[in-house]
Amino acid sequence: MTYEAERAGSPERVERPEHPGSPELGGSHGRNTARQLIPQEERDKLTLRLQQSLGGFVDGPRHAVQEAAAVLDDTADRITAALTERRQSLRAGWHGDGDGDAAETEELRVALRAYREVTERLLRW
Repeated sequence: MTYEAERAGSPERVERPEHPGSPELGGSHGRNTARQLIPQEERDKLTLRLQQSLGGFVDGPRHAVQEAAAVLDDTADRITAALTERRQSLRAGWHGDGDGDAAETEELRVALRAYREVTERLLRW
């Protein structure tokens, strides 16, 4: 990783992948995909629902809060599903198929790096 802000003496760090093919949290193993956990279209829909619930507070406070709670539930479910998919993808990349396939050291290095990147992104949230 290149930490540009550290070089400038700033306590904040700006991370950039060392290799353009490094996996991202929501991406596929080995491809350059800077996608979010939730695709933009779904995020837009969830954001719109939340904004509508906020806008409806004056006319129906209870309904507005119920809708905001539902949006949070749907968002949490979508994030959980995306993380589960990502964990399975990472594990498949190094764990093999159980038929004696042993991951090579390079595959293990890439897997470890991907685990670190995913975990660091979650911890920064």
